[in-house]
Amino acid sequence: MSLKRRDFLKFVSLAGLATQTSLLTSCSHQKFYNPDQDIVFGGGKFKQNDALRHVLAIANIQQQEQQLIDLNFLAHGIIIDPDNKNRLLAFEKNGVNAAATDLTSKLSIQNVQPSQDRQFNGHAAFNKKGSTLFCTETSLKDGAGFISIRDGKTLDVIGEFSSHGKNPHECQLINNDAVIVVSNTGSTKLNDSPASIVYIDVQSGKLIERIMLNTSELNNTQLNAGHFAIADDGSLIVASAPTTVQQKTTTEKSLGGVSIRSKKQSIQLMTQPEMVINKLYGEALSVVIDNKHRLAAVTHPDANLLTFWSIDKQELIKAMSVPQPRGVTLSLDGQSFMVSYNSDTSIIRIDTKSLNADADSITQPSYISGAHIYNWSKTLRQIMPTDVYT
Repeated sequence: MSLKRRDFLKFVSLAGLATQTSLLTSCSHQKFYNPDQDIVFGGGKFKQNDALRHVLAIANIQQQEQQLIDLNFLAHGIIIDPDNKNRLLAFEKNGVNAAATDLTSKLSIQNVQPSQDRQFNGHAAFNKKGSTLFCTETSLKDGAGFISIRDGKTLDVIGEFSSHGKNPHECQLINNDAVIVVSNTGSTKLNDSPASIVYIDVQSGKLIERIMLNTSELNNTQLNAGHFAIADDGSLIVASAPTTVQQKTTTEKSLGGVSIRSKKQSIQLMTQPEMVINKLYGEALSVVIDNKHRLAAVTHPDANLLTFWSIDKQELIKAMSVPQPRGVTLSLDGQSFMVSYNSDTSIIRIDTKSLNADADSITQPSYISGAHIYNWSKTLRQIMPTDVYT
């Protein structure tokens, strides 16, 4: 499949990142946390008065207004408590920090620590009731992966089971909380606990299925299993970063990758078209699925590309040139992908049908400079459909 030049779009970044809280816009005549508007959030960091500030950044896209909650770490994965829409939990990637924050008070209200001699791996998942929390953790001694089970309110550890691999990262609950899906990024040593996506029975902790990523290498690069998205019909798309690299020269760049399993077919590493695949340097980072159009969007920050993939055909639909794209999510109405990009922390909308960017939709600055962005308003419809407005 050829990729025509007109399919690429260059964004022109706006002014630099404002670094003073006083520059945050004010919109007092409207309710900021309006669940009928796109409220997106993510981790951020920036310099303010010569000091590095870490925040949970929240932006109301329609009102062009932002709010910041101070943290002592860069937030990676962030989830909403299904029993309290104003309580968000943020996790550090490969670190010992996590925190519960309150949107009403705009404060971090509870610090969370990993189990002894372990670190958090950036992601966690609540069950539907919000009574139980599942966190990915890694042993600092040997990289063994664990899913710690915590009380959803106190956040105390009440159990655990193996992640059935090393260095687990993302996790998602499916099948009415009966199964947890985990990406084990694997070991940095070749052939030592390779990367995989695993499906685990929550009640017993037993392995149900292991999906090994294609062992084919791109530019002598071994791929990990990083972030993933699951479609309504169970189809899977995995975004991978390069791990152990046997480089021929010091200038050779390592390629990341995208793998797709359509329904129950075998998972396939995307290798065509070569003119695009060979430009996917560095990690494939964030991924989101548009179930209506059966396509997925993936960000490639080091390659300055955003890619769109057909889930059913397992092929590239379009590649778009974007400066340092990082997070991607869907708008509340499902008609747009929302992408965070560039060091000025811009967010832009891309139509899910035409896959054209709306240059008039840019929000900047959002203060979201971390790996992911999440849509608070859209997520509420999924986790608490009857309590969106209460």
